[in-house]
Amino acid sequence: MKLFVLSPDKVARLQTLVSIFAVITVLSGPSFAADSAKKESDAADTPTVTVTRDACNAVVAYQPDASVEYQPGVDVNGHAVTPAEGPGANAAQITLPDVIEFPVTVDFFEYAGISKPTGIGGEGNLGKITYKNGQVYFNDQPIGNAAQNADLIAACQATGYR
Repeated sequence: MKLFVLSPDKVARLQTLVSIFAVITVLSGPSFAADSAKKESDAADTPTVTVTRDACNAVVAYQPDASVEYQPGVDVNGHAVTPAEGPGANAAQITLPDVIEFPVTVDFFEYAGISKPTGIGGEGNLGKITYKNGQVYFNDQPIGNAAQNADLIAACQATGYR
């Protein structure tokens, strides 16, 4: 009883396909096993972050105790003295605004070293610098170490380091 009759050309193709399938199966087995083992080890190897006092001291701004702040007219022992600013120095206090902003501009013609054409302004606005709450922002995005260390500062405060 004959079920199939294959030409030698088809037999060669079939052998090639079976060989390719066998190679792929053999090579992919370790990969699947490694992926499975990796997923299991990743769950067990969740990283632990340790917040040290030294790291906190480096990023968290020092907050002195209120008792050590300068008090005009009082010496270190709490006795009344003439203020360092002189008599009546408290009369003219300067009040700074809560937010200070200024634009960042550039004169493109001057920057490029090109003489400015008559009637055309070359000044362009690049953004704005803002200072508020002890932090500097460029276009409302915090810049500097405070922007990079926000998570570390929060972790330091959570552990009680100041």
